[in-house]
Amino acid sequence: MVERIINQNTHDEINQDFRYWEDASDEYRQLEGSLLPLWKFHCNKSRSQVVSSLSWSPCHHDLFVASYTPDKLCALENEGRICLFTLKNPGIPERMLVTPQGVTSVQFHPSRESVVVAGHSDGTVTVYDAAAPPGRLSSSTTSGKHLLAVMQVCCLDTEPGQSPSFYSVSQDGRVSQWFVHSSWLKCSDILDFHTTKRPTRKASSSKVNLEGTATCIAVSPERDDILLLGVDTGALFQVCTSRTKHSIIRYPAHLGPVTAITWNNIHKKVFASSSLDWNVKMWLQYHLSPIVTLDLGGPVVGLAWSPSSSTVIVAVTEEGRIYVYDLFLRKCQPLCVQNLVQRRRFSLASVAFSPYQPVILVGGEKGYLVAFKLSPNLRKPHKDAKGADENRKREIELCKMERIIALSRG
Repeated sequence: MVERIINQNTHDEINQDFRYWEDASDEYRQLEGSLLPLWKFHCNKSRSQVVSSLSWSPCHHDLFVASYTPDKLCALENEGRICLFTLKNPGIPERMLVTPQGVTSVQFHPSRESVVVAGHSDGTVTVYDAAAPPGRLSSSTTSGKHLLAVMQVCCLDTEPGQSPSFYSVSQDGRVSQWFVHSSWLKCSDILDFHTTKRPTRKASSSKVNLEGTATCIAVSPERDDILLLGVDTGALFQVCTSRTKHSIIRYPAHLGPVTAITWNNIHKKVFASSSLDWNVKMWLQYHLSPIVTLDLGGPVVGLAWSPSSSTVIVAVTEEGRIYVYDLFLRKCQPLCVQNLVQRRRFSLASVAFSPYQPVILVGGEKGYLVAFKLSPNLRKPHKDAKGADENRKREIELCKMERIIALSRG
């Protein structure tokens, strides 16, 4: 508590900006905005590591988790880190867990506030309980541990009383579902890209061949048995894991490896994908052509939808730029392009949009982890939303996305 008080006094100006800052120049720029850097977050020995993944807490507005994995240039270092940070004390992590292998992906469980799921560079998946350290459950060779690095983990929102569950995708070609029990993890493989040779039939009876290796995963917000998988060949696969109807749909998405997939937070049939081919594409579920294609001029490594707007999306490129788009206002050009690379050359790797404040987190090489606040033009509500209740605001946001869909298909 004393440490937090000292930090809040030290960073008083930043705390005031976090709460009250509004870029006055936005009044003179009709469709452009800016990002204000707030806090920088550090942990021990993070200078030689990459911030590989970020996740906000579903319960605590100021809390988030970051995963660290060794930089490719630092061949002698293998250990990774999982750090819990709070905006109330940016000086040091609230919790820090050092792991013997790099941590490639991390996510808070959506309904269990202290549970964090992580994937590691050696193929291990681990469930941590931050409220009872060092409580953890890890996969082993007997429980179905992956043979190569885990690319991403994705938690399911389970009901109270049910065992927590999550998915993992790995470079060994497997897509697995894990069930968390009191003292062990149970694994069930959904797909294996390296061994599945025969085509799988989908609803339209056309044949779909699995190809490449899955690099990212996203679970449908409407049905937890519908998965989206990004592949290193550039394709997207929609997989239904239901026992009554097992289907696979292939979206011809990109020309390079897919780096991220994310569902829209308001329109549950829309999702976006990013790739190293420089493109970000928006898709309507079950339609094989994108509704919007954005060329960012560099390899895209991170993607996040706004939690409050159906048409605002943030993307980061490997070369160190942040792009903020509002597709309803302007599809051709971003509202903001911010270059983070100045003297030192480093690349970005991850981005996360806060569900509670107009703040984004951006992580990258050399332990770079910074919070940015969006200026008013980047979060301006629709004119009809002023004074409206939450249901009305949601209807307005749905109509905005429906208009984009209608124009793209018209």
